[in-house]
Formats: sequence, structure tokens, C-alpha cells
Amino acid sequence: MNTELTSPQDTERWLCAGLCLPRQEHVTPEAVTAAVPWLLALLAESPALPPLAFVMDLGRLVAGVPLAPSAPVPDTLPRLRAAVRAYDDHVLGRLAAESHLEAVSAALARLPAALRPRGIAFLVARVLTRMGFTAGSPVSPALARRVLERPPAELLQAGYTALRDSGASAALERLTEGYEALASAARRAQALLGDAESFTLENLEHLQGKAQRMALEQAVEAAEALSRTLPPKLRARPVSLAPLPTALEDDAAFPQGGFSSVSNVGSLENLVTSELVYMEDEPNLDLFDVRYVEGELLYYTRDESITVRRRRVITFVLPPGLVDARVKDAGVRWQRVVVALGLLLCLVRRLSLWLGSEELHFRAVFLHADDGTSPLEAERGLCELLLREWRARGTAEVVTAATLEDVLADAEARTKRARVDVVLLDASRQVEKMFHSTGPRVGLHVLDLGAPSPCVRALRDRREVLDSRKPEPSDGAPRAGEHWEAWMGVTLELAQGLL
Repeated sequence: MNTELTSPQDTERWLCAGLCLPRQEHVTPEAVTAAVPWLLALLAESPALPPLAFVMDLGRLVAGVPLAPSAPVPDTLPRLRAAVRAYDDHVLGRLAAESHLEAVSAALARLPAALRPRGIAFLVARVLTRMGFTAGSPVSPALARRVLERPPAELLQAGYTALRDSGASAALERLTEGYEALASAARRAQALLGDAESFTLENLEHLQGKAQRMALEQAVEAAEALSRTLPPKLRARPVSLAPLPTALEDDAAFPQGGFSSVSNVGSLENLVTSELVYMEDEPNLDLFDVRYVEGELLYYTRDESITVRRRRVITFVLPPGLVDARVKDAGVRWQRVVVALGLLLCLVRRLSLWLGSEELHFRAVFLHADDGTSPLEAERGLCELLLREWRARGTAEVVTAATLEDVLADAEARTKRARVDVVLLDASRQVEKMFHSTGPRVGLHVLDLGAPSPCVRALRDRREVLDSRKPEPSDGAPRAGEHWEAWMGVTLELAQGLL
């Protein structure tokens, strides 16, 4: 049974006592001062707070400050002391061993100083969500601000007094329940950190509001979930396109033109430095001169070969009809359009890994509506954030186009120097018929999002359309998880079709 904080005095004791339990050797007023901005930022995230020491511990952990889980717990209720020990083992131990901790710490360190409290508050909220923690204590923001604005030394003194005060039983019971709930939730959680946290922190400076941040988190979570369904490696099918010289402006990005071997022919600037041991100070002829005349000195030689790689252009087309996919289907955690963007990110990541020896270029093209408007402007901004890493490298771009004909004409022109694939993400089927007018050298794929279970239709030629959708059950009722299974299936089919 959950204990309620029924009075402002109980809430104040709960807050102050929580500040005295972070897992470090000595809790100092300076540590409390550093944590107050994190706590105030967390109040803006959620009015229901976990034990405050958890916020302090997580903030110090991602900042690279070592914790001290073996430090003694202040003298208080035996049940609270046992709960803190369980919290040490199951929460802090799990967090310290998380494989994504280093990426999260690096992303947080790159944030401007003014944004770091907001980043830590976001991280705390995400970890609690991953754990399924629901035992937070509702706290009035006004009361919490008033308490946290007091001098840190005074807060610590009040907290240690509350830990030993028999009259603060309600606050201590609530604090104990919070720690027990944290330990229990961490034991059940599959992972406490993931790609979504590091990805969102890297883009936190560019996010416009909480709605866009939540959409980014969900798209990355969807990409992470779809990626787990793909095999580590897939074999690319053979292609007839020959390797082409890499563009001149890209030459510096590849390991070419360095020293490749040793020869007895070359210039003095490439002389092997060990040859200098044959030089002597005497004015007479030395062994170095003899070796030079005889052509026996050794020189480094450079590899001046041209870098050649196959070129690949993969274009994802998102027409305005995709607004019909802003729906949430049974058995799927995210909106259909959010999962589609997660699938796009998943394919970009995996294809970049599988086709690392080729010159890849990804394009996400958003089409205008007939009246010239951009119904998918929010999705376009989200896609720019999802592909920011590849856009910074110059291997991806997010653009707009007036019509599908313009996109297909551009794809046809690119086939002269690259293998080109076009993937249409469509929920209306109104633009799919235009694919049949494209040249045969462009690989065409349609991801049909017009139903809860998506399907892939690969146009191998202009007469045959392969549909991956399974027939509906005779009674018309979908099985539990059937729609998500369809998403996993189309992800694998698209990955195989694009290789």
C-alpha cells in the first residue's frame, strides 16, 4: 500500500531526506547546489518525482564522477537502509554496466552548459520510463521550488534530522517505497539506456518543443526495435554496374596515396631515414655516397592508384498522402508514420554498415501537395534530425520536390553513373501508378502503408508486381501482434531488395 504525503511538512521532509542519500562518500553543500538545477528541470518534465538521490546519482554518473555504492547509509529506518542497498545493486549497478552509458555521457558533455540540466532531466525521465517506474511522489512545483531555494547546508541539516525523526514516519515510508519500487522495476527492465537517449541528447539543442522530442524518441525506438529483427549480415546480390572513379572532392576521405612499399628508385624527400646511418663526418667518400651512386639507397614509394567504388543512390519518396498514416494501430506502440520514419533510419544505418565498401548516397524526398503546400513539414523536420549524422558527412540529404515525375526523372539521370533504387512510402496508392513510366534501370519498391499491416511491392519489371501482404484470416480478426510482425517482415524484405 502506497503511503501518501498528506501535508506540506511531510513533503518537505521527503525532499530534504532524499537529498541526503546520494551514493557518494560525503554529501557536500556543493553537490546539492550542482543538483538543484537538475531537480528543477525534472519538475518541468513531470510533477511526480522519484527519490531525489536517484537524480543526483544519475547526473553524477553520466558526468563521469565515480559513485560510492559501498558508502554507509545514514542512520535511519532498517527498511529504508535495506531498500537503499537493493537500489545500489539493481539500479546503480545496472546503470554503470550499460553499454550505452559512454555514448550518453559524450552526448551530454557536448551540450551547452545551459542545456545540461534539461538533458539530465530528460535522461532521468527516460530511464524511469524504460523501467516502468510508476511510484513517483506527486509534489507541488511551488513547494518544491521554495524548498530547493533554501541554502544547501540548511537542506542537508533538515534532511539528516528527518532521517532520524520518528515523527517523519510518513516521509520515510514514502521514501522507502520509492527505493523499493526503483529496485523492483530495474530488475524487470530489459535495458535502462539505449539509442533513443543518446540520439535525442545529441539533437536536444535543435529540437523545437516537447512534441518533436517525443516524436524523435519514438522514431529512434522504432528503428532500434526493427533493427533487432534483422540479421547481423545480409549478402548483397550481384550487379552488372562496374566500379566508377570516386568523385575528386571525396578523394581525401579514403586511404589512398600513402606509402605502400620500398624501392631503390625515388626522390630524396622519400628517403628511408635509416639510410642516413651510412653518412660519416669525414670529408672522404663515405658508404652513403657509394650507395647513392650505385643506386642502392632505399626510398618509400607511394600508391597513386585511383580509388574506385560502386556508386549507390537510394531515394525514399514521401508523398503528401502519407498524412493518412498518422494513426496508431492495435499491437504497435507507435503511429504508423513514426514507424515508417524509424524504418527509414534503420535501413540507412544497416545499409551503411553492409555496403560500407560502396559510395552510398541516401535521399529523403518530400513531395508537395497539389496546391503547393507541404502537409508533411513536421515529418520533414523530424527526418532531418534523424539523418543529421549522415547529412553532416555528405552522404544523405533531405529535400522537397514538386511531383513524383521530377523525382523519377532525376533517378533516371543518375543511373548513368550509379545504381539507383527508389522506395515509395505511400498510404493512398494514388501516385504508385506513375512508377510504371520509369526506365528499367531504376529499382522500384513500394511500401504500402494504407492498411494496419504494411506490405512491400517490388516492381521487378513493368508487368509483375510482387505483394508481400499475407491474406487476412477468414474471420477478419487480426492476431495479437500481427501488425508488428508485418512491419518486421517488410523491413527484412526491403533490406534484401536494396542490397
